[in-house]
Amino acid sequence: MKNVLIAMDDSKESVFAFKLLSITQVGFDVIEGLITEDEKRILSVLDNIETLLMSHQVEGEVIRLEGNPGNAIITKASEVNATLIVMGSRGLGKIRRTFLGSVSDFVIHHSPVPVAICR
Repeated sequence: MKNVLIAMDDSKESVFAFKLLSITQVGFDVIEGLITEDEKRILSVLDNIETLLMSHQVEGEVIRLEGNPGNAIITKASEVNATLIVMGSRGLGKIRRTFLGSVSDFVIHHSPVPVAICR
């Protein structure tokens, strides 16, 4: 349940805003559904990584980072005193990498420790 303040007068714009609100509520429901599905996907990925660690008998901790991915990786590497960062690269094309940036490129250029990229 959402609490929404509707500031209205007797103008046609206010009535339009009220009508738009009912349409927007459907939008809120869709967005909430997408967030819920995304959270399920993230938890599934974390579970899969945990299983991978255990099946290969690798000691480690699965940590969920939030925020800018490149910055989060660099910050966490410093916090855990990492001596190496190993990460995959999706292999974006030059044009997409130019416009969207690349997490692996960012980490390579900002990391205080060596970075191994798997493509």
